[in-house]
Amino acid sequence: MRADYSVITEAVSSEEEKLDKHWTKNWESIGNQRRALWKIKAGPEYGVVCKYAPQLNHEPMRVLDGGCGLGEWCLLLKEMGYEPHGLDISTSTVEALRDEFPDMNFVRDDIRNTSFSDDYFDFYISWGTFEHFENGLQDCFKEAHRVLKPGGKLIVTVPFYNLRLKEMDGDRDNSKPANTEFYQWRLEQNELSSEFKLGGFSCEHVAPIYTREGVGRHLHHKFGMPYGKLNRLLAWSLSPIMSAERYAHMLIGVGTKIEN
Repeated sequence: MRADYSVITEAVSSEEEKLDKHWTKNWESIGNQRRALWKIKAGPEYGVVCKYAPQLNHEPMRVLDGGCGLGEWCLLLKEMGYEPHGLDISTSTVEALRDEFPDMNFVRDDIRNTSFSDDYFDFYISWGTFEHFENGLQDCFKEAHRVLKPGGKLIVTVPFYNLRLKEMDGDRDNSKPANTEFYQWRLEQNELSSEFKLGGFSCEHVAPIYTREGVGRHLHHKFGMPYGKLNRLLAWSLSPIMSAERYAHMLIGVGTKIEN
């Protein structure tokens, strides 16, 4: 795994406060505008969820979205017939979701230590959240194992430590630069598979996704092309012929809870 760091911008008293402020600013930076559901359905996560999520039956089927952000996936899961529960660490975001959707379930919780009871959910999704804790991903995996029913599915995405980044890093060490703080981990495919197994899951699927976004980053960092319409257009045209192993931005993984 490779650690990414960000420049320290302000002092905070705790990791939880830092994460709360970071994600509150993140959602505010996009004007708290959620994506349309059709855009989510066009993304790679939706195809994986459709393939691996438990099939609906006559009983209510509970789903946890760990790190739900603006609640887009909760809205989609409800449309699909599931009973979604959204969890986020941003206090203001959760409060706004509760006001906007009073008939839905949103909770302000730490994903590593939630308020849900054991064996509560049938499946669990989390997009780009497990990697944001400096001591690693296992606290998130173990809590997911606790709240999932036996045989429950866990589907997560994490940043990909791809071949392009490895070549850029060369022999660099993974020490923390001065005046920075930990931001996230990047994982290789075998490392994500191992995290599932260490957390008490069988690993059914791991694959790179978002090659276009990774190509766009390459164009920016390698050739100085600013992010924008031209960058997106060129990345879109190139990505079908570019290697996902080299350029994909994220990994998606699927696991099934193994009974203790």
